[in-house]
Amino acid sequence: KMAGADAGLERAFVLVRLYELPSDSADLVRSITYATNSQNPVDLRDLRSNDAKQKSLEIGMRDLGYTYHRHRSEASLKPLDISSATAAEAVLSVWRGGPHQAKFYGREHFGKLYDQIFTDDLNAAQVVIATLLFRFAENKRRRPPENAPTFVAYASCFLAMRMGRYLLEDLGIQSTQLSHINFAAARTILDRNDEAYFIRAVAAVDAAVKRLYGNQEVSLQRLAATFRRGDLLEELARGDAANG
Repeated sequence: KMAGADAGLERAFVLVRLYELPSDSADLVRSITYATNSQNPVDLRDLRSNDAKQKSLEIGMRDLGYTYHRHRSEASLKPLDISSATAAEAVLSVWRGGPHQAKFYGREHFGKLYDQIFTDDLNAAQVVIATLLFRFAENKRRRPPENAPTFVAYASCFLAMRMGRYLLEDLGIQSTQLSHINFAAARTILDRNDEAYFIRAVAAVDAAVKRLYGNQEVSLQRLAATFRRGDLLEELARGDAANG
C-alpha cells in the first residue's frame, strides 16, 4: 500500500506511442525523432549531433587542428574549440547570407534552418573560417573600437558576412571552393587583414543604414530592430550594385 507522495500512483496512466518499423528505416527513425521533439529546440542540437554531416565536420576539423563539439556542453571552450551552435550561427551569417536569421532565429538553427546551414557541400574549412570571422566581429561587438558607430553593438553577424565577402575576393574564389587545400592560405590572409576587413565592413553597413534612415535620428531600439530585418541586406546589395 502506497503512502504520502506516492499515494494514488497505482491509478496513474502514462501515454506511450509505439512505432513498428522495418529494420532498415534509420532515416525514417531520425525524421520521427526530429518531428516529435521539435517543440524543444534546445534538444534538437543533440538530436542532430549524430548526423553524418556533424560527424564528418568533426573529423574534418580535427584534421585542421580544431575540435568540434557536436553535443551541448557546459565546459569552457578553448580557442581551437568550435561548438556546433557557434558554427551554425557563423555559417548562416557568413556563407548563407542570413545574418538576421543567425542572430535572432537561434531556435531554428537545428530545426527549420538546419538543411540551409549544414548543406551537403559544407566542409570543415568553410566552418572554421566562418567561425573565425564571426568571433572577430563578436569581439568587436563586445569591445567596440573608439568612435565606432553605435550599430556595431548589434551588427556582428552582418559585419562577419561582409568580412567573409572581402576574404573571398582576395582569395579569388567562391565560398564553395574553400577547402582544406587552400585553408592555410585563407587563414594567413585573414590573420593579415582582419582589422582592415572589419573597417571596410563597418563603412559598408554604415552607408546602408544611412540610406535607410537618411538624416533621421534613430533610437537605439529602432537601430537594434534594423538588424532583425532583411531590408538592410537589400540596401547593402544596392550599395554593392551602385559601386560596381
